[in-house]
Amino acid sequence: MSTSAKRGENIKEKVPAWIIPVCLLAFSAAGYRSGQYESTLEALTESSNTSIDEGVVHEIPDREVFNGLASGGELTTSLQFSEVKFLVTDIRSDEPELYFIDSNDVVYHWKFFNEVLGWNLSLLDFNTRTYTDFNRRILAGSVVAHDRYSSVDHPEGIIAIEFWPSDPIHIEDVQLAFQLINQGMKFAAGRIVYHPVGETQVRIYQEEYESFQLAGVPVLLTSDLYSGVDYTALNTGMACGVLRDGNTVNAFSPGDILVFESIPNDISHVAGIITTIPQTPLSHINLIAIQNGTPNIYIPDFTDSQEYQALIGRYVRLTALPGGYTIKEISYAAAISWLESVRPAESTILEREISEQWILPIDMIRLDDSSAYGAKAANLGELTWCLPNYSIPEGFAIPFYYYHKFMEHNNLYHLADSMMTLEEFDLGVGERDALLRELRQRIMESEVPEWIVDSLSVMAQRFEPGVSLRCRSSTNNEDLPGWSGAGLYSSFTHHAEEGHLSKTIKQVWAGLWTYRAFEERDFYRIDHFSVAMGVLVHPSYRNEIANGVAVTGNIFNPFIPGYYVNVQVGEDMVTNPELESIPEEFIVTEQNITGNPIREVQYIGLSNRVSSNERVLGEEHIEQLSDYLERIQNHYRISYGISSDDLYFAMEVEFKITVDGELIVKQARPWVR
Repeated sequence: MSTSAKRGENIKEKVPAWIIPVCLLAFSAAGYRSGQYESTLEALTESSNTSIDEGVVHEIPDREVFNGLASGGELTTSLQFSEVKFLVTDIRSDEPELYFIDSNDVVYHWKFFNEVLGWNLSLLDFNTRTYTDFNRRILAGSVVAHDRYSSVDHPEGIIAIEFWPSDPIHIEDVQLAFQLINQGMKFAAGRIVYHPVGETQVRIYQEEYESFQLAGVPVLLTSDLYSGVDYTALNTGMACGVLRDGNTVNAFSPGDILVFESIPNDISHVAGIITTIPQTPLSHINLIAIQNGTPNIYIPDFTDSQEYQALIGRYVRLTALPGGYTIKEISYAAAISWLESVRPAESTILEREISEQWILPIDMIRLDDSSAYGAKAANLGELTWCLPNYSIPEGFAIPFYYYHKFMEHNNLYHLADSMMTLEEFDLGVGERDALLRELRQRIMESEVPEWIVDSLSVMAQRFEPGVSLRCRSSTNNEDLPGWSGAGLYSSFTHHAEEGHLSKTIKQVWAGLWTYRAFEERDFYRIDHFSVAMGVLVHPSYRNEIANGVAVTGNIFNPFIPGYYVNVQVGEDMVTNPELESIPEEFIVTEQNITGNPIREVQYIGLSNRVSSNERVLGEEHIEQLSDYLERIQNHYRISYGISSDDLYFAMEVEFKITVDGELIVKQARPWVR
């Protein structure tokens, strides 16, 4: 693979949406490791090719020293790149000087410039001299090791020179950095390339393509950088269980490690997940994996490997690490012992308020009402306090009281309790799944008390005649801080020709007893009868232009303010994507380099549902969405009582662009890291 784009090619090629962006890693802040700084200096001192003056490093002699200087020795994202910051001073003189920064001791370039090199520049002055075309005197960047990248030219990986994504860096400065870093990292000769990470740098590279070619600076675009990735850990960890082909079975258990060639949308609690096709980080599958600590990895062609053929159907231990994985056969006793060790020791009874009898408009619901109406309804109602009303669906919230009275009226609690005492209920996943299906069928066939029918009729009359209504689950077992419950419960659309609304409401109520929801609660020893189902009802949107999911923070690097977005055209849901659907994926960073706040869009991947020169979201919608995400972050931080010092708090937001081009926010819940 050539390290330079060919002239005339569209360099904004599709990048797999599951990829973690290196541009977000290049400026990560790191925690201090006790003893790391001293050990790094000791290693450097022993090298005859390394110049040290009170902690100043001009050369890196080998990879061991490189790793020692890297941020905390390792980063906190799933690809775990080793990254070392660098600074070049006096770049407009005949004697520019390169410094490598020990990121375990000094986090930021500016602090290194002042505290180590002895200057006294304000942050604004430093940024003006470092990140602007007209007054640049300093280069600040990172060298990032991409060990899992492989190509004909670079079979053992590359080390990329990267700059702040919005830094308007031109060929003469890239060339200077390239020459100095090659001199300072001789052990990496032939493997050092320039990687333009932001749209600003990509545009400049396009404009100066011939100059890059003449200068002999190898360039690797993001699309090429990740084309050779042979492994990705979307969620790391260790798990034990039976290795099973997930495409050949209908029900799963917490003791299964599943291998998928196509990913289902409604997977129940499992021990581990291996996929042979890419995933998006914001899919329900990965959100549940993050919540449950489930290893979730991507390995292309895994099902063709001898390893898979030898271990399928056997008890194994899967260890998913940032840089690779291991999978080994273990005994049945070891697998069962591990499963019990990760389950809670005590049962949990959820708070359930069943005295609230009123169906209320969404804008009358607040977070404090979640114990009576469910967290989904409460979070949506809370949105009306920070966003314009026209950007939130208008509808109603049905309280738990209705579900409770319906279950009592038909003696369904007793039926569910009796089902769980049956011997066959514990025989296997197939038997349990079948019995739960029978229970759901009984719920949907049961009589709805007349007073509930009348109340639902009054509510339905508040909507325009003939409009289809979206009936969404809202329980006390989802959308909570520390507990996402993503994808556990189902929503349904009611059309006018289907008869009374109560028919669809019963479908939502029955969804409390799906196999996947039951297994999740059972694993965590949650009392099933303390869980209650509310229903959120609002008009169904049809023929939408786009839908997406966003996080009100930078999920890869909380030290860089920003928002992470996945969006796809039409009604192809990002959370439950269609087969082989790849959404548009980008970060919007909030930057204040020279005193003027700006937003920079950094595309990680492009949608495979549009042409290569198109974007799902235009600039106007990105700007509006960013404004909304900022409002949501600030409002919910206060509402949940989260300190501003907590860099990891964020909200996960679902949105859509309607057929009329309006941005609608339809859901918000705490992001579970």
